Amino acid sequence: MLPTSAATINPIMHQRGFTLIEILVVLVIISLLVSMAAVNTGDDPRRKQLIAEAQRLRFIMEDLSERAIFRNTDLGFVVNKTQINIYEYTLLTPKDENDPDSQAVYSWQLSNQKNNNPVELSEESMSLSLAVEGLSVVLPYASTQDSKEIEPQFFAYSSGEQDVTLFEISIDELDFSTTVKGMGVGRFYTGVNNAP
Repeated sequence: MLPTSAATINPIMHQRGFTLIEILVVLVIISLLVSMAAVNTGDDPRRKQLIAEAQRLRFIMEDLSERAIFRNTDLGFVVNKTQINIYEYTLLTPKDENDPDSQAVYSWQLSNQKNNNPVELSEESMSLSLAVEGLSVVLPYASTQDSKEIEPQFFAYSSGEQDVTLFEISIDELDFSTTVKGMGVGRFYTGVNNAP
């Protein structure tokens, strides 16, 4: 019979389980990791809506700028808190060729092209703000159709020039907003603003 030594003792007898403290430490670590993941992925869905709305507005404004060039028509825009109305600089009365003193009469008329006039915001809770050439424009909350001639707040000309514009789309109770910036050359860029 072979002598027994400590090295030849059955290894199963030396295994031990986890202590309660070790299990609790692992559970605390797992719960911390899960809570951190929940904070990072629990983003407010309205943020994505604002980003999508800025991208949609960017494409619309680029399309309208190109339309002004291709149709050789100056376009003007009247903005309120929830929509953008598109106007065309339209010939109302042509010049009388028999009268040397007569002049053609032009006026801003609401566009009747198939371009979803007015451009509405996707969500009622969103609101627009506007700056033109670096100056903030006070926007009304509703569209008003007065009998007087409309004067647009900014323009896209048939020459390809535009006013430098900055739209900000926001939701009142959200500390996050998106921007659509026109640089005056037909291209618009989107961005995001986080409150400090």
